[in-house]
Parts: sequence; C-alpha cells; structure tokens
Amino acid sequence: MTNKKVEFKNVYENSKDKIYRLCLGFTGNKMDADDLFQEVYIKVWNNLDSFKNKSKINTWIYRIATNTTIVFVSKRTALNKKINQVDIDNETFIIDHSESINSDKKVMRLYQEISTLKEKDRIIISLLLERNSYTEIAEIIGMNTSNVGVKINRIKKTLTKKMNSYGK
Repeated sequence: MTNKKVEFKNVYENSKDKIYRLCLGFTGNKMDADDLFQEVYIKVWNNLDSFKNKSKINTWIYRIATNTTIVFVSKRTALNKKINQVDIDNETFIIDHSESINSDKKVMRLYQEISTLKEKDRIIISLLLERNSYTEIAEIIGMNTSNVGVKINRIKKTLTKKMNSYGK
C-alpha cells in the first residue's frame, strides 16, 4: 500500500464516526448524511497531500467537513426553494426522516433539531458533541474562545427548549 493510502486509512479510521455525526447533525437524515460523508472524504483524499501539519489533522478534516456541509446545505436549500416554487402543494416532497431511521428516537430528534439551527450554531454544537474543546472549536470556526462559550450556552438553551416542547 502506498504511503497516501496508509495515511488516509489511518485518518479515516480515527475520524469517521465524528465526521459522520457532524454530517448527520447538519442534514438531519441518514440518506443526506451518507452523501455528505462520502463527499467530505473524497475531498480529504484529494487534498491529503496538501496537508501541511500547521494544525492537528482532525482540525483540518473538520474544516473540510464544515466547508463541505455549508456548500451542501446551501445547494439543498436552493433546490428546495425551486421545488417549492414549482409545486408548493405537492406533499411528496415532505418526508418524515425519523420514520426511516431505526435508532434511538431521542437522539435522532436531537440531530433533527440541530439541523434546524443556524449554520454556525450547527457547526459549533456538532463539534462540541464530538468532545472538541472550546479552544479547538474556536480554531476550527475562526472565533475567540469566550465567544464560543457564549454561543454554546445559547445553543444548549435553544435545543433544550425545542426538545422539551417536542410532543406537546
């Protein structure tokens, strides 16, 4: 196996679960998360030779993942707007993704609620759920550490409110 293949395999094995959960947090459903996950690792493979060890490899991968998710969500939002403009009453475009995923409903509900947050908030909470420190999160998203702490507090309050109102 070539060095690049070995390095990629190690990087993939060490980060795949975290990146998948990040993708799931952004999309709110397994099908889109799978597509996004694949897209992220294609970019990691294509750019692995350009990694310069100026940061941790996981930080670099998170940057790729967050940039990829932002583009992915933007494209999906634009597509959804076009679909809604074409036929606003067509309910076949409304899919309850929680029915297609056989896993813990509360966790899936949390990921669905995360997917409704503002873009930057989704990134922050997803990185926090992956046990990144406030400093690491700040480095990945380009904020200072104290602002990250404030944002996390607000995001937690918002998610708690959403989760508590679910089913009422």
